[in-house]
Order: sequence, then C-alpha cells, then structure tokens
Amino acid sequence: MASPSPLTVGGVKEDGGAPVVRATDVHKRYHDLEVLKGISLTVQRAEVVVIMGPSGGGKSTFLRCLNHLEKIDSGKIEINGHLIGYKESTGGKLKEESDRAVARQRAEIGMVFQRFNLFPHMTILENIIEAPVHVRGIPREEAKKRAAELLEQVGVPEKASEYPIRLSGGQQQRVAIARALAMDPKVMLFDEPTSALDPELVGEVLETMKRLAREIHMTMVCVTHEVGFAREVADRAVLIDGGVIVEDAPPATFFSSPTHPRTQQFLSKIL
Repeated sequence: MASPSPLTVGGVKEDGGAPVVRATDVHKRYHDLEVLKGISLTVQRAEVVVIMGPSGGGKSTFLRCLNHLEKIDSGKIEINGHLIGYKESTGGKLKEESDRAVARQRAEIGMVFQRFNLFPHMTILENIIEAPVHVRGIPREEAKKRAAELLEQVGVPEKASEYPIRLSGGQQQRVAIARALAMDPKVMLFDEPTSALDPELVGEVLETMKRLAREIHMTMVCVTHEVGFAREVADRAVLIDGGVIVEDAPPATFFSSPTHPRTQQFLSKIL
C-alpha cells in the first residue's frame, strides 16, 4: 500500500491546561450489578490513554459512558469543560439533556467501535459525509472534498464509491476512523478497534492510530489489548478491573514495574 499523505486534523501537542476529558466518580449499575464503582480519570489535550483489563471489568462500559451511549447513575463526565449527557440544575443536581442536545455534544467525540458500524446501504463516501452534512450542516460538496482527503490519509482513496461489504475488515475500520475524523472531534474513543480483525489486518489499523497520535496529536482514549501499541504510543496505561481503576502509570512503569498485584497478575497472562 502506498504511504498515505500526512493527516491534517487535530491540534498541537500541549501539556497542562484544562483536560479534554474529565470523569469524576462515575458509577454505572445494571439492575443489581454495579459495573463502575467510582471511576475518576482525566485526559489532557493530545494525550493518548490506553485502557486495559479483563473482560467484564468495566473498561468498555466506561468508554461508552464518555459519550453517553451508556447513561451513568452518578458522578459526572465533562468533555472540553462541558457536561456530557446532563445539565446542572439549581443545587448542583444533574438533569438529563434532550436527545438533540446529546447529539450535538457527541459531535465533539469521535467513536470507533469493534464492528465498524458502517451503513451497509451507503457507499464509503456517503458514510463519511452523512454526519458532517446532517449534523454539522457542512455543505455537501465541502464534505465530499474533506472525505476524499481523509480516505487518502487512511490509505483507501480508491474505495470511495464502494459499499462496505466490498472492503476487508481492516479497510472498513480505517474508513470508520475517517468517518469519525470528518466531524473534527476533540477526542477520539476506540473500543477494541482491532479485536474483530483477522491477525494480518491488525497492523494497518494500528498504524493509522499511531499516525493520529504522532502527526496530529489527537487526544485519544483506547480500550485495547494491543501491548505493542500501548508501549509505543500511549502516554499512560490504565488497568480497569472490578469497576475501578487499579493502576494508572506511564507505559514503561505499567508494563515493567506495576505497583498493584492485580496488574502484575493481569500482565502475567498477556505478556
């Protein structure tokens, strides 16, 4: 595959300042099962945070709470200083926002799922321009131009007129990344983006994600088991298990000398 041109969205890497993501004491319950038990996490602009942990530990639920795909029971989540999914009423109580308001908030948050979630009845180009045109109100021709640029940048410019079924899993996932980037998000969330791929297709998706981090300094929160990606790209690695954050450290510390026995036990099974 030809080397894609440089990515052209996002900002300049900065340290300090107000965090892009701030989750404070987030709780989530399904009936009698408490899945999240008070998670607090901040992510600075241009920071890459990788979340790891065993199945059922709460990591994907927490990621979905960040853009209100899952409603939280208590705590708060802010993106760029704005509450997500709720507004604060008199006395500090949170009231859920309307679906329209939540849709506007989600426009600031890119989400890439395990299973691509492309619209099968639309071409690749139509998939990418759908939200910019109908949510952001971007003129159709402008959105098409931007979509073509993004397809070039993720390495599949020749697939614009194809339907998703004609693409490999790796190509579909790269299109899903381009679709999220078309909204010019403030943060990108990845929910195990390579878990549904054949092993030989994983590298092309990880390479696209690496370029997001290195070239455009995109703020990213990634749930993944890809240790190599975490070691090479992440600023922090976080272990979530039992609905709580067990470990939060730079990758060098997280993988080589974690402080918590549960982290050591988890790593002994995946390294």
